[in-house]
Amino acid sequence: MSREIGGSMMPRKGKRRLGAGLVAAIAAAGTLVPLGQAAAAGPVTINVVSNFTSNIARGQVLETLMKQFNASHQGSIKVVSQTTSDWPSLQAKIRIEVGAGTPPDVFLYNFNPSDTTLERYGASKLINWTPYLKADPSWEARFTKQDLQTLTTGTDTVAVPDDQSSTLIFYRKDIFKKAGIASFPTTWAELFADAQKLHKIGVAAFAEQTDDDAWLSMNQLSYLDISAGGTGAYYATKLQKAPLIKAATELKELFTYAPKDAVGANYAVGSGDFTDGRAAMVIDGPWSISSIASDVPNACTNVGVAVAPTSGSGTEKPGTIVTDALTVWGAAKSSNAAEQKAVVAWMKFYTAPASAALMATKGQFPLAVETPTSSSGSNCLLKQFVNLTNKAPAKVVNIERYMTPEAQAQLPSLVEALVTGGSSSPQQFVSSLQQLNSTSS
Repeated sequence: MSREIGGSMMPRKGKRRLGAGLVAAIAAAGTLVPLGQAAAAGPVTINVVSNFTSNIARGQVLETLMKQFNASHQGSIKVVSQTTSDWPSLQAKIRIEVGAGTPPDVFLYNFNPSDTTLERYGASKLINWTPYLKADPSWEARFTKQDLQTLTTGTDTVAVPDDQSSTLIFYRKDIFKKAGIASFPTTWAELFADAQKLHKIGVAAFAEQTDDDAWLSMNQLSYLDISAGGTGAYYATKLQKAPLIKAATELKELFTYAPKDAVGANYAVGSGDFTDGRAAMVIDGPWSISSIASDVPNACTNVGVAVAPTSGSGTEKPGTIVTDALTVWGAAKSSNAAEQKAVVAWMKFYTAPASAALMATKGQFPLAVETPTSSSGSNCLLKQFVNLTNKAPAKVVNIERYMTPEAQAQLPSLVEALVTGGSSSPQQFVSSLQQLNSTSS
């Protein structure tokens, strides 16, 4: 869901294959308390399960929102945060509990396109949000129709959208100026020309990485593929061959303008290449803003946020954004009307405009609702980021989220073989990826 720069990497969202330590990790995560097991007397207690730990900005905002909500519902409802920082282990635990019929009260879940856990068990074990959304049109209107349709099976809405982090291009205006680049390029052809200008002053074009999940470079591959084949290039046609070969060819070329440490770099190294000025651009999500703001001198002046270039041929609409997978809030179904009413009340409060604005400005975590950015507390980069996200004519989940676990696991090594020169051609890269993506997990 997010990445913390410095120290170990915290995975963002996504399915991750867990090894033999799964059982131990699940045990270490503790037992989540099901709805209705609070004390018989007193307020209804709702346990909210997530990875919003108190040492990160969004966790601190969540605690603030809970205090506000509890104060206004004193004696009737009490929401409590239960957190686990290890996102993959938490997701595995939730899948097991939902499948066993004992889901947590309210839980944050990664809604990958290939994961059908919520759809399979939603009707019998989870709250159907449809009647609550239809009963309050103003609440329903906070979410996009596309997101609600994604979460609807038949007539059941199995979850409420939380966030779908966009990935945009952060670029160093100060370095662009030194290279004689007057404005951010609008086409990939212009960007490649600018990469040559940056190379002449000894600065790489993009921060890259081939270790971990190759996140930074995978984002480039997604944008290049969409530019070559349109928004259906990899999900409507299962990794369409011709556009992906073109995208791989261009990714390979971009690596000729990459930092020297790009091959084998992890997320922290790649991010550092951008903040330290060794690379002029990076494609990343909103979680990177706090580090950019603190590590780049005069960040509001020296850093800009931009949408990706286009092919220039009309293949994709200008402003189209690649996102990570949608994360959602699911909730346990209860026969107790007061308990379900309490859960709905909390979710309405959490997704209200004021809460969304606080989560974006202070938590640096834009929710999947149109978010006000006029607050004086808005970070200058976050305001640009949210405004571009709000205006996007189309959004497409990144290419990795449409891959099988086998393909996801091998993607970094395939990218490394592609870009190191000679060991893999773009055609071989695509052939290997397609073969892995046809393997059932």
